[in-house]
Amino acid sequence: MSESSLLKAFRERAPGHPWVSIGPGHDAAVIEWKADNDAAFKIDSVVEGVHFVLNGEGAAAPEQVGWKAVARAMSDIAAVGFEPVAVAAAVAIRSDITEDFALRMFDGLADCCRRFGCAVAGGDISATGGPVTVAVSAVGRGPRGGAFLRKGATPGDALFVTGELGGSLAGRHLSFVPRIAEARRLRSLGVVRAMTDISDGLAADLRHICDESGVGAVVEEAALPVSADAYAQALRGKRPVMECVLGDGEDYELLFAVSGRDAAKLTKEWDMPVRLTRIGWFVAREKGILLCRPDGTVTPMPTVGYEHLRRSDMGDRRK
Repeated sequence: MSESSLLKAFRERAPGHPWVSIGPGHDAAVIEWKADNDAAFKIDSVVEGVHFVLNGEGAAAPEQVGWKAVARAMSDIAAVGFEPVAVAAAVAIRSDITEDFALRMFDGLADCCRRFGCAVAGGDISATGGPVTVAVSAVGRGPRGGAFLRKGATPGDALFVTGELGGSLAGRHLSFVPRIAEARRLRSLGVVRAMTDISDGLAADLRHICDESGVGAVVEEAALPVSADAYAQALRGKRPVMECVLGDGEDYELLFAVSGRDAAKLTKEWDMPVRLTRIGWFVAREKGILLCRPDGTVTPMPTVGYEHLRRSDMGDRRK
């Protein structure tokens, strides 16, 4: 296996995009950007031992590593309500990684791009004595001044989430589908006031919206859409269901604010196959972020979720 042979194979497999006039094989890609569009730029990475493992229980297939590397970046493009245009990938691999593994990993990366009509515009390959790492830079397009941000929620707004939450480490963290189509539908309905994706857990990512918007929130525990994987973990005695739902992360669902007036409209007009759930509402900042239990008691939202570089979370995210 050589760098040049891998780059040649990657170039032959790379999907394109109408806006990418010069892609892999040159010193830099060239994108013919269209007028009246803003660009969203995102860089993200997956690291062996943190975002995936290659041996033992829950080991990722090469295709899943490539898919996840791109899907993570695309989830953030979806969170601002934009459409992906191009990605570039920097891959660091060890000498024990076979050419077949590397090519299959690229196929997973390219499959995710094809799923959303996005180009692989270029990248880089390097050797490492450490963990396998794939870093992806993504560029998305959207209407001028039209990005969905974490700020914008106001007291009285409704809180919605797509999909189901919790238990992602049962395997969904390697195969999730970023909510590009759902974000597109939300833009067409014109109802989003603030939005983020759930990567570090519902409790942690809701705090991002509240902090940026200067508001508090109330979440109804009984309304939370719990995944079958979260229930399965609870039955195996691993962790309580609500701990999974609030803190697991890597759900990559959309969490967003809608005005009270538009909430009924959204519920009525939502026609996507992915589930949509109203899980609470925003309140004044001084009230804090609260969890309303099924028995009617209200408690502060637990401080759970994933945070890189926090000492208790150093190392394998899968623990």
